[in-house]
Amino acid sequence: MKKKLAVLLCTAMAVSSLAGCSSGAKDPGKDQEKTKKEDTQDKTEGKEDGKDVLTLEFFQQKSEEAAQVGYQNIIDKFNEQNPDIKIEMNTVPDAPTVLTSRVASGDIPVIFTDFPTQLQFHQKVANGYVQDLSEQGFLKNVEQSALDMTKQEDGKYYALPFSRNYMGVWYNMTIFKENNLEIPKIWEEFVSVCNTLKEKGVTPLGLHGKDPGRVGHTFQCCTVAFDPEGVETIEKTVAGEGKIEGDEGFQKVAEKMLTLLDYSNEDALALSDMQCYENFANGQYAMCITGSYARGTIMIANPDLKLGVFPLPNDTRETTNTLSGIDAAVCISAKASEEEKAGAYRFLEFLAQPENAQLFCDAEGAPSCITGVVHKDEGVQPMLELISDGQVHDWMASTIDNNVVTDLYNVTQGFWSEKNVDNYLKQMDESIAITSAE
Repeated sequence: MKKKLAVLLCTAMAVSSLAGCSSGAKDPGKDQEKTKKEDTQDKTEGKEDGKDVLTLEFFQQKSEEAAQVGYQNIIDKFNEQNPDIKIEMNTVPDAPTVLTSRVASGDIPVIFTDFPTQLQFHQKVANGYVQDLSEQGFLKNVEQSALDMTKQEDGKYYALPFSRNYMGVWYNMTIFKENNLEIPKIWEEFVSVCNTLKEKGVTPLGLHGKDPGRVGHTFQCCTVAFDPEGVETIEKTVAGEGKIEGDEGFQKVAEKMLTLLDYSNEDALALSDMQCYENFANGQYAMCITGSYARGTIMIANPDLKLGVFPLPNDTRETTNTLSGIDAAVCISAKASEEEKAGAYRFLEFLAQPENAQLFCDAEGAPSCITGVVHKDEGVQPMLELISDGQVHDWMASTIDNNVVTDLYNVTQGFWSEKNVDNYLKQMDESIAITSAE
């Protein structure tokens, strides 16, 4: 890759064009022409004590403020301790689409985050876009269970697993205490908690449905929680070996989603995730269904909030599963120069040190994949216990084509508006038939 790699000033360009950023312009109002000497400095953007400073783009896909704060804390520390390298984080809206476009155009960021359990990542590896990290010593700092999840078909590792994610029911501990409520372990208890809150004039649940992607996360959470075989049913439907319509498991998923909507804020379909988190943080709802990625953002909105989380419960504790996977994994472009790869290895090694990974965990709140990092928030223990017990299911895109999954998000958003179970299940089949044939 012969381009300079992007800096934060390029973000707007990447969003508008869905193409890779060029680091040629540090100040749009200054020199537009390059000298021949400048053209030869593709890998450097400054000097430190007379030496060239290697600037590397870190393209990361998490839009939440807390995650960006966590990464930036590590980057600032790394840059200070490594004056010959400068890491610059690049965060753009619709990051997956932007990254896909950049990979296709050959403008792959030297360092980028991705989702190594998903099919789209397997394809990047198969096409030779991602650097093999199997021999890198920093992988020894990763919890074995997390590392095992990222092994590719050739038995090698192409990503540094950095944090896990999960979907759950976040709750305001103060509101629960004021109303003498206990954490519900089964669906019947959850409904009872919602009824008690509603009777006392408290909106039980905050949901956000403006973005179909976030609706999709709730859909995945409900599918895994309420139907232990739900994801596999979708897989069979994609393969032409089954149907959603008439499936008893998905009938329950749809009906329980309607129950959640009945107990939620009336403006759920018009509400953005960030506004929902702010409302929840400030006490407008007692609970909010979202991912671990939102914890840090919620706490930024109200640092004094006493926040806890529990799994969305099924009819029994034994049949309750939570949606959980590798949330952040850091990769290196196989197309980068050897100099760039050497600098990137140093950054990943830095990330994998427990004291640095702790900075991210403290800011963002997701469980770390790095051995030795301690999750300091006791409020997440009910969720961590379920994950520790192995009652988890990975995200749908790990086994189902992402186009199929994404279209199901749109179908589910329509269901939240229409609230017709039979029509919803039928539309899921129709959506799968179309997207799986593409």
